[in-house]
Amino acid sequence: MKPLLLLLLAGTVQVAAQAETLAEYGRQCAAQIAEIPAFNCMAGEEIPITIDGKPVPPQPAPATCDRPSLLPQGDAQSQCVPGSRALVLRDDKTAQVSAICRKQVARPAGSALFDEINVISHSLKDGKTCWFTAKAAKPLREDRGIDGRWVPSPSLLPRSPQPPAPDGTRPPPAEKVWLSPREVARSQPACISCHDSGPFMYSPYIAQTTQLPGDPFGFYQPKAIGEDFKQAWARLHAFGITTRGNTCTACHRMGNMNSCQVAMQQSTGNAAQEGGNAWSKRFPQSHWMSPGNLHSRAQWDVQFSDSLQKLAACCADPKGPGCQVVEYGPGSRRH
Repeated sequence: MKPLLLLLLAGTVQVAAQAETLAEYGRQCAAQIAEIPAFNCMAGEEIPITIDGKPVPPQPAPATCDRPSLLPQGDAQSQCVPGSRALVLRDDKTAQVSAICRKQVARPAGSALFDEINVISHSLKDGKTCWFTAKAAKPLREDRGIDGRWVPSPSLLPRSPQPPAPDGTRPPPAEKVWLSPREVARSQPACISCHDSGPFMYSPYIAQTTQLPGDPFGFYQPKAIGEDFKQAWARLHAFGITTRGNTCTACHRMGNMNSCQVAMQQSTGNAAQEGGNAWSKRFPQSHWMSPGNLHSRAQWDVQFSDSLQKLAACCADPKGPGCQVVEYGPGSRRH
C-alpha cells in the first residue's frame, strides 16, 4: 500500500477515535438547541417518597415505597432514597431543558449533596436532543457528593467564567463536574434505550412533581448531535410502534426498546415495579397508564386491554399484521 494512502487511513482512524470535549459538545448543543444555564438543584421540586401515602423521614432509605424511582439502581441504597429533586430550566415554543438531581444515598434533611445529576436538552423545532450527566465519586457516601447549590453550565466556551452563585461564590469548572460526552454515550444502559419514546420519561415517581416537560408526538432525534453519541449509538434505532385506532398510543408514542420490554408491562400491572410496595401493586396504582386513572378495573380492560395486546404483539414483531412503525425525525412517517 502506498505511504500516502497509509497516512490518510491512519489519520481517518485517529479522527474517528478522537473524543469530543465537554465544551465542544456543549457548544454544539447550545447553538443547535439552547444554552444551558448554571442552576441550583435545591431550587428544584423535591420528589416525594411515601409509604401508604405518608412521607418517610430522610434517613434511612426504605427498601420499598409507593412510587419507586424505576431508575437503574447501580450503587443506590434502594429505589426509594428520599431527597431527589427535579426542575425545568426552560420550556417554551423552541426548546425544553430539564434537570434531575438524584440522591442514591440517604442524607440528612436539607443536604445539598447529590450522587447524580442529569440534564436533557431538547429542540421542539427538529427534535435534536443532548444528554449531560454528572456523577459523584465512588464509593458513594453520606458525607460527600456533588454540591448541588450551584451546578455549572456544561455548555459554555472553554475558560469562560461560570456565573457566580447568589452568595458570590463560584462553582467549580464544568469539566470537574460533568462527565465527558464519550463517558455518557458509552454508559449502560444507553440513554436512548430507556428514552426510546421521546426525550422525557413519565412514571408515577416523577409525575408527583410539576417538573416534567411534554412533547409526546414531537420530532425526536436522540443522536443527532455529538460524534461520540453517533458512534456509540450507531446500532440503536429508536422508533415508535402503534396499531390502527390504538387507545394507548392516542396519548403518547410507544418506543421499541425499554418501553416495549419493561415500561409497558410495569405500567399496566403485568410486571412488578422494582422497589414497589404492596400499595403499588393494587389497582388502580398498579395500572398507572393512563395517567390519572379513574376507571374501574373492568372499565380499564374494556378501554385498553385489546390495544395493549396488539402493542405487545407488534413489540415482538414490528413487521407483523396491522403493525405500524413511526419514525421520529423531521418528516416522520408511519410504515
